[in-house]
Amino acid sequence: MNWRYLLLAVALLAGIASGPSSLESAAASEPPIGWGSLAFFFFGTLVALPLVLAFQVALGKTKALRWGWHFFLFAAIYCTASGLAALVVAATGPGLVPHSFLFLALGVAMLLGLGILKVVFATKFANGA
Repeated sequence: MNWRYLLLAVALLAGIASGPSSLESAAASEPPIGWGSLAFFFFGTLVALPLVLAFQVALGKTKALRWGWHFFLFAAIYCTASGLAALVVAATGPGLVPHSFLFLALGVAMLLGLGILKVVFATKFANGA
């Protein structure tokens, strides 16, 4: 079994297991997370993650781009799974409010950002990822 698949499975299971904790931590935020804040987090992550890894390419560090891409892939899988689990907990309990979607929004934004990077820097990934 490839080590990447094992790490993806661990990230997925850890995300699912931490869904209730993620919901609690998002609920405890001060000031409370609103719909506008949620959009800010989503679009901020969507822009920031590709920008940070694109800087590695600008510095000529292709290996850092690939390692960073994999690291953030595991983080995105974790956040997305945690966000989905938090949504299930919220839907069956206190109800769906903006903070219920925080980790899902972050995870999906990271996945989209990683997809953008994979398309834009396809040649950098062709020989090593």
